[in-house]
Amino acid sequence: MASQYTKLQSIDVEDNLLLPYQVSNPNQKKSQNKIILYLNKVKGYIIKKWKVLLLLTFVLLLIAGVILIPVLVLRYKTSTISDQCGEYGKEIINSALQKGTDAYSRLSTLVTLFPGRLSGTEQLENAIDWIQEMMIEDGFDLVKTDDVEVTHWVRGDESATILEPYHRKMNMLGLGGSIAGNVTAEVIVVSSFDELDIVQDQVKGKIVLFNAIFTNYSSTVQYRSGGASAAAKYGGVAALVRSITPYSLGTPHTGVMFYQSGIDKIPTAAITLEDADLIQNLVLLNQTVVINLYMEAQTMETNAISRNVMAQINGSTYPDEVVVIGGHTDSWDVAQGAMDDGGGIIVAWEALRLIKSLGIIPKRTIRVVGWTNEENGAAGGAAYAQLYTNETFFSIESDIGVTQPLGFNVIASDQTIDDLQLIADKVLSPIKATSIVEGEVGTDNGFLVSNGKPGAQLITDQSKYFWYHHTAGDAMDKMDSSQMNQCVAAMATMALCISNWIGPLN
Repeated sequence: MASQYTKLQSIDVEDNLLLPYQVSNPNQKKSQNKIILYLNKVKGYIIKKWKVLLLLTFVLLLIAGVILIPVLVLRYKTSTISDQCGEYGKEIINSALQKGTDAYSRLSTLVTLFPGRLSGTEQLENAIDWIQEMMIEDGFDLVKTDDVEVTHWVRGDESATILEPYHRKMNMLGLGGSIAGNVTAEVIVVSSFDELDIVQDQVKGKIVLFNAIFTNYSSTVQYRSGGASAAAKYGGVAALVRSITPYSLGTPHTGVMFYQSGIDKIPTAAITLEDADLIQNLVLLNQTVVINLYMEAQTMETNAISRNVMAQINGSTYPDEVVVIGGHTDSWDVAQGAMDDGGGIIVAWEALRLIKSLGIIPKRTIRVVGWTNEENGAAGGAAYAQLYTNETFFSIESDIGVTQPLGFNVIASDQTIDDLQLIADKVLSPIKATSIVEGEVGTDNGFLVSNGKPGAQLITDQSKYFWYHHTAGDAMDKMDSSQMNQCVAAMATMALCISNWIGPLN
């Protein structure tokens, strides 16, 4: 017999019952319906636009790949070039930038206690003694000096004065290596060696002024180094040189000069840009300019004994292969020698101290060298190369200022330069010192390079370097502690990465 009641299906019950939470929150049902409606719309959009969305996903993955793959490849490549270069480099740079270094403080001490460190002077030898003592206190694995025979040139009293068409004392500096003299003569002005050749018949008995405008150092310095012999060849009695600088505040720049064999020696000095242009303009106004040049300069008959000073951290795996970093300890007599090149030797020294302080043991020996006599003879660099070329794996010099580091000039194989560029891009990017280009190295490590060893020079912002180069203005007020710390970071990182090079250099 059929029941008189109709049985409700479970779905009907569930669809029609009001549950307690629905009674207390009547808007919940509407909210759920909206979500379901929105999801249905999204589902419909995906079904309708799936090709566009697939393409967009592909593009996003491609962009991510373009960004990430080079980073991963670069990390892999650097790890196959130098062991732990990336992690050690990061540690070195972070420490130098965040904790700082003693570079500025040590440089200030050096140039305050020992300014005017010209070869043959007590100041230079006292400075080398101080550096050696401090290196021993630093606790390096080896600290030593090697004797070097160096030239001993003494400036003495000197002056240059315009006598006609009026009396005017000029700022001047005798050039290193010049002989003494007391010459009064008319001046002839030329702007180049070619112009001197043209007017050679007018030169005899006159003082030749080379008023060559600064273009770059390597091009313009020829008038300082060779002007005296060029003038003497045509009978000139003295030579004056427009200071090798693009900028002046009445400051003369000294520097070394050389006499050509077989040509009479005549005294030679540098004058300021302002006085060089003044004399030029007087001549253009048809004025006869007469100058007295007085110099007591002399090169002592007996050479002096100086020293290269060095310290090192021994390598753990290849201790007999040496990565050399350094600068030169000597300076010109008129300068404190902060930029040239106290900063260079201090930055290299501090780079080695930083590596040691972090407890990093390089695979190859890293040695810092303070070369002597770079300014007027380069005997220190020559003597070092004679003793240590064979053990040298790579060398880096700092001798163009320790301002903002930009990278390194390198002389090596193309493959080595490419590999160093990979390392710079990966490790030195935080300080933007990523430029690795083929170019000139330093004077001192240049002897090692000439003997067939690869080498480099720390490149920095030189925009103002030659404003103060070889002048009394080369002093601590031109130095910046933050920039010096960055130079320390760049030098230490590159030295460490090269010391941990996997295999021989190409």
